[in-house]
This record gives sequence, structure tokens and C-alpha cells, in this order.
Amino acid sequence: MLNYKVAEISDKKIWEDFSLRSSPNTFLQSWAWGEFNESLGRKIWRLGVFKDGKLAAINLVICQPTRLGRYLYCPHGPIFDWKDQKIFDLLVENMKEIADNEGCIFLKIEPLLADSVQNRQIFQKRGFKAAAAFFQAENVWLLPLEASEEELLRQMRKTTRYLIRHEPDQGIKIEVSGEKKDAEKFVGLLTVTAARKAFVGGIHDKDYYLKQFDCLAGENHEKIFIAKKGQETLSMAMIIFYGEMGYYLHAASNPKNKDSVGYSLQWEAIKEAKRRGCKYYNFWGVVRDEHFQPNHPWYGFSLFKKGFGGFGRTYIRAQDYPLNWKYFLYRLAERGRKINRRLRYGYWED
Repeated sequence: MLNYKVAEISDKKIWEDFSLRSSPNTFLQSWAWGEFNESLGRKIWRLGVFKDGKLAAINLVICQPTRLGRYLYCPHGPIFDWKDQKIFDLLVENMKEIADNEGCIFLKIEPLLADSVQNRQIFQKRGFKAAAAFFQAENVWLLPLEASEEELLRQMRKTTRYLIRHEPDQGIKIEVSGEKKDAEKFVGLLTVTAARKAFVGGIHDKDYYLKQFDCLAGENHEKIFIAKKGQETLSMAMIIFYGEMGYYLHAASNPKNKDSVGYSLQWEAIKEAKRRGCKYYNFWGVVRDEHFQPNHPWYGFSLFKKGFGGFGRTYIRAQDYPLNWKYFLYRLAERGRKINRRLRYGYWED
């Protein structure tokens, strides 16, 4: 009979070795992401499941605050072979114990699993409920990177390819930075961009982005890409590189610039991901196919991302496990926020 054991992992090398050789893997389960959350004052647990003494799963768990009470959150995890359901059951039981000790009102697990009936049933039969709203992006756009640079260019939309090649002719140059001063400039530009474009859900405070940059850039996982014309900054992006993926995570643009820019910036980020040995470049969220219409608030940036080639992938909705009656108040509040966003922005979430 196989022996299973859940234990906290305190050795960074053990954690990262397992994370980086797993597929899929994700920066949201990285050691650095745990450090980032600790820097925000959140409690974290790095759980491992050992199967006959060998590490078989990792599960970064974060205690998140809400107005109604705290909850335990597992972003894009746990990471393990989902064919072994005993591992999942052990992790859920362990999370329940932690939640009880911390006075949490529910668990939220957001795995990197395809949205399918079979995968939903894994959670349904254990008493989980699909979350009222998504947390991380559910519908993402991925660009495979195994092709040569010329082949990648040929697979792009004609307009995208043209702008990548001709933005440099307009004097646009791309700089790459690992400096905090540029992260601070990015946050300033992001604040202006968010106010101008009325970002759905708003943005985090300044410390969130700067502490994220400190933790991830310190491990060479994050860089700032900057599109400039002369001394003027036109656009900036925070790009994360981890394991098999590069991630287009946050972006901001100069309100003075009226032209479309950002194509050559993305191309430089894609090439950097390819140089690092990433299998995919993850453009993050796009609008669902059924809502991909010009009147949708996400249509413009979704069209921009799809123009680079690639394919869409839909992950299962985050799954909640209620532990307290307050969870149902939380869920009601989430539904209210969702309705408000739809009325205010004409924004479809489902």
C-alpha cells in the first residue's frame, strides 16, 4: 500500500525543482509568489504531498481578507497529477484544517484544468461550488513558441506583422529593465491609463505592483518592457517569465500618444520568452468567443492579442468550498458586483 503524507515545505530548492519540472506550471505557484504575498502581510502555507517519500504535489495556499471574513486561496494549483485523486483529497482536508484554525469562511481553489464536465465533477462531488465570478483569467490566449521567429511572424495577422516591422521605422525603440525606478514609472503610467480607460474592477494600489516586482524581478522572473520614441515613453508592460511560459501581465500607455503602439514591444517580449526556453507566450485574458463583438469592452485588446497568432484556452471556473454561512453573503455580494459591472460597462462575465 502506498504511503501518503502532507507536510509543509521550507526548502526553496525542493519546491522550485518540482514546480519547474511540472507541466503545466505557473508563476502563481512559484516560491517567489509566496514571498510576494508574505510581503503584503498575508499568511501563506507551502504544502507538499509525499508519496512513498517522494514529492508528488505542491500547493501554495494564501489567506486572503474580505469584508465578511478571510478565505484560503490556492491560485492555479495545486500542481500534481490529477489522475491521483487521493492527493487532492488529502490537500483539501489539510486546507480545511488550516481554514478552521484561521477562522476562514471558505476555500477557493483555482486549478489549471480545462473547463470540461469531467473536471467540474471532480469538485462537484466533493461539495465545491463554481465561484460567482472569475478571479484569474479563465479565457487566455496562448502563442506556441517552437516555431522560428520568421515562422511566428508569418502566422500573425497581416496588420500585426506590418506594425512589428514598421514601428522601428517611426523611431520607436524597445528597452528592457529590471530596475525599480522603471517599475515606479510603470505604476504611475498605469494609474493614468486606468483612469482614462475605466478599467473594470479597478487596479491594485502602488505597493502591490512594486512589491510584486521586487520579489519576482529579484529572481529574474519579471522585467519591464518600455516602448519609447526619443525620450518620450509611449507604453510599458510588466512581463513575467516562469517555467514554460512568458506572461503578458500588466500594461499601460501614454495618453498623449494617439497612434497604436505596443506591437514591437510585444514582439520583443515574445522573443525574450523564446530565448528563455518558454514553450508558450501567455497573453492572459481575452473575451469569450461568443462575446467577441466590436461592442464588447474587451474587443479591442482581445483583437490585438489574437493578431499575434496562437489559440485560446479556457480553464475551469474557480471552485469554492463553503465553511461558514457568511460565505453565502460573500457570494451574494460577488453577484451584486457582477451585475453592477454589467450595467456600468456593458461587460459580460459568463
